[in-house]
Amino acid sequence: MLKTFVALLAFGASSLFAQSRVDLLQHVADRFKNANSFDVKGSASAVIPGSSWRATYEFETQGAQPGFLPLSVRGPSMEVISTFGQFTETQVNADATEPKPQRSFMMVPSGRYNDIGRRLIDAQKIGTEIITVQGRAHSCEIIDAVYDTSPEFKPHSETMRKRFSIDPSDMLVLRETQSSSDGVEWTANVTSTSFDLPPSGAMVQALRDFAAQAKDRSDWIGRSVPDLKLMQLSGSSVSLAELRGKPILLDFWGSYCAPCKHTTLHAQELANRYKSSGLTVLTITQDTAQDAKLWIDYNHVNLPVLLDPDGLAFKAFDVQGVPVTILVDENGKVVHYWVGLDDLSSMDSLLSAKLQPRPISAVGSEQCH
Repeated sequence: MLKTFVALLAFGASSLFAQSRVDLLQHVADRFKNANSFDVKGSASAVIPGSSWRATYEFETQGAQPGFLPLSVRGPSMEVISTFGQFTETQVNADATEPKPQRSFMMVPSGRYNDIGRRLIDAQKIGTEIITVQGRAHSCEIIDAVYDTSPEFKPHSETMRKRFSIDPSDMLVLRETQSSSDGVEWTANVTSTSFDLPPSGAMVQALRDFAAQAKDRSDWIGRSVPDLKLMQLSGSSVSLAELRGKPILLDFWGSYCAPCKHTTLHAQELANRYKSSGLTVLTITQDTAQDAKLWIDYNHVNLPVLLDPDGLAFKAFDVQGVPVTILVDENGKVVHYWVGLDDLSSMDSLLSAKLQPRPISAVGSEQCH
C-alpha cells in the first residue's frame, strides 16, 4: 500500500512539474504578445548531415501591435515578420578537403516567441545552462517541448519537438533548437531582444510590400484554358475542354492552407447561388486522395474535387501558391484570376455582373455554414 501511495505521489509531482514548464512557455508567449513591439536578433547554424560543413544564417524577427504601426499597413492584430540574411557555409574541420555539398536548405524562422505556447502538448525541463548575451550571464532552463503540428482535419497525427533555453527570471528565450522539414537540425542563438521600441523602417516597408502585392493576375485575362483531364475524388474523370459552353469557376486549394477553407466555402456558396445560370465550380488540389477526403468532410465541402498529384493543373495555370480562384467564360477564356484570400466581395461583384443569380430565398436555404 505504501509503495502505491509513493508511486502516486511521484506521478502527481511529475505532472505538476511538467505543467509548470508548460506554464513557463505560456508566460514567455504572454510577454511577447502583450508587448507593444519586440525585436529578436540572432544567428542559426546546423552541421550539414554526412559532411564536415556547417551552414549559418542571421535572422531577425519583429512584431508590433496595430497601434504601433502606420495606418497604411495596420492589421487587426499583432503583425510578425521574420527575415534572413548573411547565409554562409564553412568547414567544421579546417583540415577537411571535401567539396562543399551542393544542396539547398530549408531555413526555419526563429524568434516567434509570441506563439511559443500555441498548440503546445507538453514541456519538460531537461537541464540547465549559462548563456552570456551582451555581457550578461543568464541562468537558463533547457526545456524540451512537444507541439501538435497536425492539420485540424487530422488531429494528433503529427508532432514536433523543440528545445528552448529560457531565463525564467525575465522570460527570455536565448537558444532554440528545431529540425527543418528536410531533416536539418538548426540551433538559433539569440544575440539581442528588445521590447516596446518603434517598429523599424524595414518592418514597415515589408508590410507595405505585402499589402501592395497584386491580388489578381491580369496577364491571364483572355487566355484559353489549357485542355486538361483530371480524376475526381469520386473516381470519374473531368475534361475542361468538355465543359466548354458554360462558365467555370476553378478553386485551387491545399489542406495545409488555412485561408483555403474560406475561399473554398465561398466558392461553394457561389455554386449554389449561380447554379441556375449554369456555373460549374470545380476544386483542384495536390493533396493525396485520403487527405482531400478528410479535408472536405471536415469542412463540409460538397463540390467536385479534382486530384492533381503531379501538379499538371497547377503548372498549366501557373499557380504559385494557394488559394487561387479562376473564372472562365463559356468560350473557355479566363475572365479573372484571383490570387490569395482577397476581398471576397470583388469576386461577388464580378460574378453578379456576368451571371444571373438565383433568388435570395433559394440561396439562403442552400448556403453552407
